Amino acid sequence: MSRYTRRLAALAAATFLGAAMPALAQFAPDPSADPALVARGEYIAKAADCMPCHTGDKSKPFAGGLALNTPFGAIYSPNITSDRTTGIGQWTYDQFVNAVRNGIRKDGAYLYPAMPFDAYTEISDDDMKALWAYARAIPPIPNTPPANQLEFPFNIRLGMLAWRELFFDQGRFHPTAGKSDAWNRGAYLVNALGHCGDCHTPRNLMGATKAKAAFLGADIDGFWAPDIDTASLKKTWTPETLANFFATGSAPGKTSVFGPMAEVIHDSLSKLTADDRAALVTYLFDAPPPADKPAVQKASPLSADVYARASKLYIDNCAVCHMDKGAGRTDTIPALAGNPAVIAAEPYNVIMAVLGGLPAGGTYGAMPSFAGRLDDQQIADLANYVRTSWGNTAAPNVTSSMVAAWRATAHVPDYGTQAASAFTCPDVGGAPGSDGPDAKAVAALSSMMAGGQRSIPMMVDAYKAASGSAGSGTIVDALTAAYCPVVAKSNAPDWQKTAELRRFTLQAAMEVSRRTISGPVDSQPIAWALPVGPGLVLKEPASLADKLACPADDGKAVPTDLSAGAAKLLTGVKPPMQGAAIASAATTLYQQNPKARPSDVANALIASYCRIVTGVKTSVAEQNALLNQFAGQAVQTLQLLPPRKTVVEAAPAATPAAPAKKK
Repeated sequence: MSRYTRRLAALAAATFLGAAMPALAQFAPDPSADPALVARGEYIAKAADCMPCHTGDKSKPFAGGLALNTPFGAIYSPNITSDRTTGIGQWTYDQFVNAVRNGIRKDGAYLYPAMPFDAYTEISDDDMKALWAYARAIPPIPNTPPANQLEFPFNIRLGMLAWRELFFDQGRFHPTAGKSDAWNRGAYLVNALGHCGDCHTPRNLMGATKAKAAFLGADIDGFWAPDIDTASLKKTWTPETLANFFATGSAPGKTSVFGPMAEVIHDSLSKLTADDRAALVTYLFDAPPPADKPAVQKASPLSADVYARASKLYIDNCAVCHMDKGAGRTDTIPALAGNPAVIAAEPYNVIMAVLGGLPAGGTYGAMPSFAGRLDDQQIADLANYVRTSWGNTAAPNVTSSMVAAWRATAHVPDYGTQAASAFTCPDVGGAPGSDGPDAKAVAALSSMMAGGQRSIPMMVDAYKAASGSAGSGTIVDALTAAYCPVVAKSNAPDWQKTAELRRFTLQAAMEVSRRTISGPVDSQPIAWALPVGPGLVLKEPASLADKLACPADDGKAVPTDLSAGAAKLLTGVKPPMQGAAIASAATTLYQQNPKARPSDVANALIASYCRIVTGVKTSVAEQNALLNQFAGQAVQTLQLLPPRKTVVEAAPAATPAAPAKKK
């Protein structure tokens, strides 16, 4: 739930960026409406960025149907045209206000926070009347969006009541005494209409923005929405360059907009008046400082060997455009030195730009994808190099496993993957009882899958019946080898095929682990890594105990030497840990212990972090959430690392005993 509004913005960007947008002016207003009021409402709708989220088919503006894919299922935006059957043509003004300001539908059901009603609650009465006049003037477009496809219990809207009680404060915007009219206008645009904090403010475990960390930056679908608090903005922007960036999406000599922010500028900020953009900047350059701003992270210098190979990569791939000192080329190639996207707290923007390339924007030309030219380690080295060179002081926190994760999910152009290597499937051989999957059994499974049978439990049973006794790793390898040709025949790009095959493999590994692990898997009291052949999977507890029960540090749950190494790596850590820090710890412990199983490495870190989390004064549910987030990142990192050359499949370490009493 923490990414509802962010994912919607990202999907809108992917749908509309660079497309020919239907002009809002083409909508003929209701003859009975005040034309000036309708025009004012159209402007408010642009400032609030309404159309992208309520348009699934660009030929049907505001008719809804945009799919938001969340971890809990899909949410579809509603039709808000004046159609009387499928839109809001029969709504009253009060019902409209209740939905926009209070998050309550016409039928009384609570809206999900994909609709930023927690920001829109501050919209003034005059602007609401104008917005209503414009909404009624939008021509009716019959369109019934698909029903939301949410899993239980997220499909029960009544569950929003608790969220609202905790995090939703109703109320109108009130000017701040002692501040200028421009400052107060900017505050209204930023916090009410523009709802900027939805992307630029981190969220808590319940999906609500953290008020004490306002504008300190957050991840948004693989990109990093940078910190835009006053202190951070003043380091890299002037009021003039920021206002121009809002108008054009380009800052000559500095950067060019990309990612989800491109949609915001295209459909909203660039449509504002110059005075309103100036007001935005006035507020942002004098906004109240966040209470919980962390200390500046000091960048550690790159080691000599990393610097040597990274600088060569830069000269070979980047310097011809960005120049040898990262200065770029005036008005054609953005500088990397001092570029806000490069020196952001998290490196996601750099990774996404290198993998996916960038479209042309403003006076800047397009950037090609380097996904096919550079491997994961090379991209990690290159990203760390540009983040720490020419006066840049960002943390060199990019790892090869992080790049691999982004490569599997980012929209990498076809040429970026095809240039690297074709999507190939492994050859299998042997016979029942021998090392490696049974070729005939694999071929039979592949035929079943091609015919539409994709039940993993059934596939496991079929392979075991055909091949006799087989180790868990061999079974997973067999299912992967069988599914690979099916995926290879699809029309998807190679990166998407790879991501789908990885997803299937992890599901197969989870199913096999349920059958081979000693003891009931569901009895584990905390998230725990399970070994499957040379790999591992994560299993979360089936239910929450009365308190977080960490395994004893006695060598039974994980080897003593690994436990000591994990504790050392996590010394001084304060939850929650950033994903890059977790990935770094997992990679380091894995490399320090070349004979250790990945599952034991993960569990050593999980057990050590568990003992840290128990010291956090919060609810048991939030402690579990902190631990699950850590465990998921650690396991994912280890899953993406190259496998050991020789791994002996052994019995898993003892599972920590479950507490006697459970909720």
